[in-house]
Amino acid sequence: MTTSRITDTAFATPATEATQAWRSHTAIFTIHWGRSGAVVAADGEIDAANAGPFADYARRCADCCEWLVLDLAELTFIGTVGFTALQSVSARCAAAQTQLMVIPSPAVTSVLRICDPQSRLPLVSSLADALADVQKSGRPLRAVT
Repeated sequence: MTTSRITDTAFATPATEATQAWRSHTAIFTIHWGRSGAVVAADGEIDAANAGPFADYARRCADCCEWLVLDLAELTFIGTVGFTALQSVSARCAAAQTQLMVIPSPAVTSVLRICDPQSRLPLVSSLADALADVQKSGRPLRAVT
């Protein structure tokens, strides 16, 4: 696994079925590609400096996946700009007909209580639950490790 800045050359396609990572000043982002979808995990903080690149990357994933899981369980902070990023990813997934699931951390849950009182983001409690939902939907499933 390599760690790099988010660039066009760092963007892989699902066909690679690879794991990639990139680092910002406050977070590490990892993507695990499966046969028909991806898990994008964030560890650390999503703030004004990295929310845009995170959203850009996740939106690009949505364009070439049947399903996308945003694993935010390890986030210790997410600002309102991070919530805006999540909304933009959700909109792209809807437009691309990509099934989106978000695994929140306590920090994400706190922001969502304020910014998303109608609970529009599709939350799941764990990666196992997200992958089970993908399997139930009849979409092909490949274990993500």
